[in-house]
Amino acid sequence: MKPRFVIIVLLALSLAVPALMVAQGSKAEQEVRAVLAQSEQANLKGGAEAAATFEKILADDLTRIPPSGIALTKADIVNGFRTGKIKVESLENSDIKIRIYRRTAIATGVSTRKETFLGAGVTGSSRWTRVLVKRGGAWQIVLSQNTNIANSAKQ
Repeated sequence: MKPRFVIIVLLALSLAVPALMVAQGSKAEQEVRAVLAQSEQANLKGGAEAAATFEKILADDLTRIPPSGIALTKADIVNGFRTGKIKVESLENSDIKIRIYRRTAIATGVSTRKETFLGAGVTGSSRWTRVLVKRGGAWQIVLSQNTNIANSAKQ
């Protein structure tokens, strides 16, 4: 094989490596982890402090889909904390994985929580996905979905 052809093939392959592979441990991943940590802390603090945090880290066009399957907006979440209709007693996140695609990030993890969510008591574990977009220099959550993990499921 000609050396020039080998170099071209290697260059093409290196460009085909997903941004995710390059971005592990990157500044972007650290920034996304910080937003997720802010969200976790805001959930635990609740009330007006949580509402203020979520005003910043949730995008205006947020869609939140809890295990019940209803679609909520940023206003629903912020008002839920402000009025006490959303109140988290305990929350523990684990198995967090983050993939960065330029100005978009996909985070997944598992939460174990006890809370009151829009008037209903919720206890248990769920697998979650968050999609974040970097806008105006800051990462914001644009999509949030939780799916309950059945107690009998082998994960």
